[in-house]
Amino acid sequence: MVLNLSIWMQNIGAAWLMTELHPGSPLMVSLVQTAMALPAFLLGLPSGVLADLVNRRRFLLLTLSGSIISACALAALSLTGALGPWLLLALTFALGCTNAFGMSAWVATNIDCAPEGQIPAAIALATVTPNIARVLGPALAGTLIAFTDFSSLFVIVTVGLLLSALLLRALPNTTVQPRLPPERMWNGMLSGLRYMRHSAQLRLALRLVFVFVTAGSGIWALLPLVAREQLGLGPGGFGLLMGSLGIGAVLSALQITRLYRHFSVRQIIAGGGLLFALVTALIPLIKDTWVMCALLMLGGIAWMAVNTTAGTVIQTSAAVWVRARVASVYLLVIMGAMAAGGALWGVIAERLGIANSLWIASAAIFVGLLLTGRAQMQLGSEADFSTYMAEPENVSDILLEHDKGPVAVEIAYRINSRDEAEFIGIAHEVGLARKRNGALAWRLYRDLESPERLVERFLVNSWLDYLRQAERLTRNDQQMERRLRMLTIDGNVTVRRYLAQA
Repeated sequence: MVLNLSIWMQNIGAAWLMTELHPGSPLMVSLVQTAMALPAFLLGLPSGVLADLVNRRRFLLLTLSGSIISACALAALSLTGALGPWLLLALTFALGCTNAFGMSAWVATNIDCAPEGQIPAAIALATVTPNIARVLGPALAGTLIAFTDFSSLFVIVTVGLLLSALLLRALPNTTVQPRLPPERMWNGMLSGLRYMRHSAQLRLALRLVFVFVTAGSGIWALLPLVAREQLGLGPGGFGLLMGSLGIGAVLSALQITRLYRHFSVRQIIAGGGLLFALVTALIPLIKDTWVMCALLMLGGIAWMAVNTTAGTVIQTSAAVWVRARVASVYLLVIMGAMAAGGALWGVIAERLGIANSLWIASAAIFVGLLLTGRAQMQLGSEADFSTYMAEPENVSDILLEHDKGPVAVEIAYRINSRDEAEFIGIAHEVGLARKRNGALAWRLYRDLESPERLVERFLVNSWLDYLRQAERLTRNDQQMERRLRMLTIDGNVTVRRYLAQA
């Protein structure tokens, strides 16, 4: 929370400072958001791979050190009066780069610290916390600018980053040492993308997040100009507007688990998205500050409901071994959407004006909800992502170098005809799990000479990748494999493994 508050205080302080350094330019103001968000788009996936493979606490301390250096430079240049618009963008981009490297590790570490049975709650908390900071940080920044100056704000941001590093040093080391050699960077990126490719829940939720945040970022990009030009407010008034968004976000966060008990995930996302679209459309029509605050409070409720729900779906759909990589892609999508939205709405506002830009953004949110379809999303359970830690069957006598491959695996079952339809349905889910966990290809075949014999065949790149499949098995994966065995005639299966020779 301290880190996220510091980052967002810097971000909004830089955006407001840009209105003074380069007045009358919506594009330059919106580029501050782009400079902060673009690094997450560029560095998100590599940072997720690193966070899954290295000691996360040391990794976070290293990235925090880089953020502190950038923040110190920003504060020093501001104090000496040497901070110009392009230098402000450059330092904001540098701070965004170091922050981007650590974001997915923060999410994964927060979940790692949760006791057994509380992991879904920790995932929700890890999603709620940055969203709260996203709205409270700018409110604090506006208040500080109103009563002090920009230099003081940037000094406090530096202190906040230092405090984050001190708090992090007290965190227990929860990094689990893998039994097998770690993946290389490129292979780690490919395995993370392959996992998401074969998870329908992840693909749907990530698509929805991108569409909603890109369209909804119009408020975040243009609210400084709404405060200054439409309402005639200074930084203190802008802080009040952001604080209203923050209050709404906190109220939503406190009630989100209760909403899960009464409404489906799809209903929460659709309702929150429509409410945020309505708030966006009404902003240009409001001239009274307190009415605007009430409206933005509703916007904070809607924003938090949509992003927290979608984020919880994404994290509860990710296995432990790929958690940081999934978190990195989720954050990549959010920050990439914020970066794209910041530039997009800035360009539109320069040509069509602030009011027209917000009305177009509102329509885009509504259209985006329609484009995401009516597919049902749901929160995962602990069995979906907690590791089973199995060993491959009958491999103790196979002495094979890890890099040998490709390796083909054949698993044969004998099935009664009355159980065939159920078996094929479960086998399809097992096949998706095998592809998520590293299989390059998977198919289910029928033996033409023995019709009751069904054969599962899949291909992995190497013997090491085959061993990793067992290490990546979740409890849910193991339960599905057990259900396949229970449907066999005698409860036994035949496993054969083949090494490519030509």
